[in-house]
Amino acid sequence: MKRVLVALVLLSLVAGSAWVPLAGAAPKSPVPTPTLSVPPVGLHGHPMWDSWYDLKPFGYTEQELFVSGTATDASGTRAPYTTRFVVFRPSSPRRFNGTVLLDWTNVTAQFENAVDTMEARQQLMREGFAFVHVSAQKAGLCCSPLTPKVWDPVRYAAINHPGDQYADDIFSQIAQAFRKPAKGPDPMGGMRPKAIIAAGQSQSASKLYSYVSSTAAKARVIDGFLIHGGGAKTFPKPLTAKVIHLLSDREAAPAAPSRDPFYRLWEVAGTAHSDYFIGYQSVFGLGPRVLAHRPAANKASYEATMNSAGTYGEKAADPFYATCILAGSTMPMHYATSTAIHQLNRWVRKGVPAISTPRYRFTGGVLAADADGNSLGGMRLPPIEVPVASYKSNVCPLGGSTVPFTNAELVSRYPTFAHYWAKMRAATDRAVRAEWVLAPDAIDMMRRVCGARTRWGFAGSCPSYRAPA
Repeated sequence: MKRVLVALVLLSLVAGSAWVPLAGAAPKSPVPTPTLSVPPVGLHGHPMWDSWYDLKPFGYTEQELFVSGTATDASGTRAPYTTRFVVFRPSSPRRFNGTVLLDWTNVTAQFENAVDTMEARQQLMREGFAFVHVSAQKAGLCCSPLTPKVWDPVRYAAINHPGDQYADDIFSQIAQAFRKPAKGPDPMGGMRPKAIIAAGQSQSASKLYSYVSSTAAKARVIDGFLIHGGGAKTFPKPLTAKVIHLLSDREAAPAAPSRDPFYRLWEVAGTAHSDYFIGYQSVFGLGPRVLAHRPAANKASYEATMNSAGTYGEKAADPFYATCILAGSTMPMHYATSTAIHQLNRWVRKGVPAISTPRYRFTGGVLAADADGNSLGGMRLPPIEVPVASYKSNVCPLGGSTVPFTNAELVSRYPTFAHYWAKMRAATDRAVRAEWVLAPDAIDMMRRVCGARTRWGFAGSCPSYRAPA
């Protein structure tokens, strides 16, 4: 028995000085609990960057809350602040899976863009997460036309951000407001979280990387991180929280990654830094809601928009495939993002480590590509294993483009639609078994495969598809 106890102690030391998730007895965090309050109605009667579609049919609700407190920067200087977040949570405790995802919104364009929760929205609602758009940075709040203080100066008059040097502590305090009862309204409506994870893409990924490197261990309020499209592959100190690092072709570099047991690097072949799935929702979903003050779309309209956004390049032509501003590369990073969040949550909650995936292939320090111009190595989703297009993921800094093969090229590779469908089925099955794609997303993928049948002049119905268990 004594040897067993010694072994358990040694194992706990090897695992690092990670805090215990909310389900256990965690060490006390030094992060103060902020004050929450309900914003006034304002000019538009709803939050900026709320859900562009009606959440009720999906069993969800949303609430915007102001967060106020005193934040401390790295030098120890203190400053009062008031910012905000929008929480999207299941309407019923029975639907809540126990995990809150904080999305550090991206402000590169001088307005907020919650990329990861936009990419994984279907999976988040399917699995019962609560997810939160966090206004951690000053540029997202003021003073471009698409910031809250300009868009609705009445509703957001109280917002006061002292500067990004305080962003880490503000983010920690918002996490703390979900970990234990805050002063003011309960952001979870009486539901108690068991774990808190965080995500951020591109500029926000760099911020989260900095947070993980300098703040996470002492704050002890966040259990896992998805760092997506930014940040380095190594860390100055051993990690105390789980990290999945999700990269696209744009960030490809041969540098060796960290071997920390709490770190996983996923490089997704053919993907762009930002893609069609994000751009399409932004233009046809969020845009009309914010700019034209349209009411939230109904379920049918939402599903139609998501159906169009989710193309993987299977259509013969699409005017938006070549529009870098809209982000025309259609390799579906959203499937990998959903898988990453699912596995990060499983790692944090159940102790099942996220999978390790293959590295990109490099030639002379440059990302290698095949004859179609598609990248080699990495996590390979079905559309790059059985291509119908060339994914120009790096032709511009943002979204790239998609160049579909001609019908003649398709027929030369896959003589019949049945041949193509069978190859995609096999590739999709492999991706599910490798844990690269979740089963519901595999079904969605194969549904889209069926939509390509007209390119072979096939008018019949598709075989049914069931993802492997």
